[in-house]
Amino acid sequence: MNPQLFISADLGHQHLFSFDLESIVRLEGVRNYTRFIPAKGQPVITCRSLGLYLEQLPQQFVRVHKSYVINSRYILGINPHSHSILMTDGTSIPISRRKRTTIMRLLGKSRLKSTT
Repeated sequence: MNPQLFISADLGHQHLFSFDLESIVRLEGVRNYTRFIPAKGQPVITCRSLGLYLEQLPQQFVRVHKSYVINSRYILGINPHSHSILMTDGTSIPISRRKRTTIMRLLGKSRLKSTT
């Protein structure tokens, strides 16, 4: 069984969601809210900051920008000109200037395809 992450979301009343960590493509943060984007199904928005969830996620999840944490298993390629990562769902995720060198080293340039 794959590891699970349990999150609470307020949909008029409290709901508890269980996510298979392997199914999460990325997390998007806006102020104190986090949106979980799964490979299949609808996104879930919670009222907790991205940083709180990052502490609970395994190493395959990488913070590439103050507003984005990605699951490295869903990376399709990298665009060095726009400094962004292309995900398997077609989304282009920006890489912050401050994190570029570290991200490139962590993700390993050799395993990423250039999307230029």
